[in-house]
Amino acid sequence: MKKILVLLLAALLCSSLFAKPTANDVTVALAAITDSSICAVAAFLNNPKLELPGCQLFLRDGETLPYAISFSDSDIGTYLPLFQAAKKPAGTSFLDSLLNSAKGPLNDIALQYLTVHDWKLGHAHLDGVAVPYFGESSSLNGLMSAVMMGAPPTIAVATDVTIKGTRVSEPVRVEGVFLIHNDEDGYFEVKPVQLKINGVQKDV
Repeated sequence: MKKILVLLLAALLCSSLFAKPTANDVTVALAAITDSSICAVAAFLNNPKLELPGCQLFLRDGETLPYAISFSDSDIGTYLPLFQAAKKPAGTSFLDSLLNSAKGPLNDIALQYLTVHDWKLGHAHLDGVAVPYFGESSSLNGLMSAVMMGAPPTIAVATDVTIKGTRVSEPVRVEGVFLIHNDEDGYFEVKPVQLKINGVQKDV
């Protein structure tokens, strides 16, 4: 009986070690990474800054832009209500809408991504680190001005983040580099340029 139990435990351990995420798991994980990256930047640019649960930004002395973003059991399903609360209700004047945009220039984009992917509580929890690169000599004022003028600079984000939750069948670790930019047609886009899923290199 003991031998049978040992064999069963060994089989279970082996299957868990060699389990691969499904195509849906990868799709969900990439959506969680892109949406959380956008939301983290949008929350930082909001005035006053929004505090996303389980998300912390790190700044060096004398610098105005973060050099790292950490996620600690950060539930992406908690983000939407924060951005909705920061948005003025419909029916305000044109001036109010301009002021609202100035206070949160990327909030509408964050809302769009969160709504399209329909994140709910428990769908995706994030753990890990994202390191953004805003460009040489970049500053918060320069970034805000560029975004307000509709010409945001390309931001590179290197990630090592694990996603778990009810929308994935198993934890998915995403190591990669993503570009946040406007595409050739002027549409906002987040695109992976390097990617590993659970340690396996993927073509992008």
